[in-house]
Amino acid sequence: MTVANRRRGADRRVKTVPVQMERRSGLDRRMIVESATAQIHAVLELLTQLAEMGALRDDSRRLLDTSMLRLRYALEKMEPD
Repeated sequence: MTVANRRRGADRRVKTVPVQMERRSGLDRRMIVESATAQIHAVLELLTQLAEMGALRDDSRRLLDTSMLRLRYALEKMEPD
């Protein structure tokens, strides 16, 4: 049987499978954001400890400072007013 012959028949891959839609409530979405916020706070704490150790070269320290600034900015955007 050649490839062309196999392609002439009915497409066996097409199946209709019902999928249940799960909608998140506002509380669920807020909990996810709060969880992400808590994780970012924890990462910032760890990065601050690393920066305060003084074991980084100047260029690595600048990259770390920039990363921390970006994380703080993202955190401000996530947190409710």
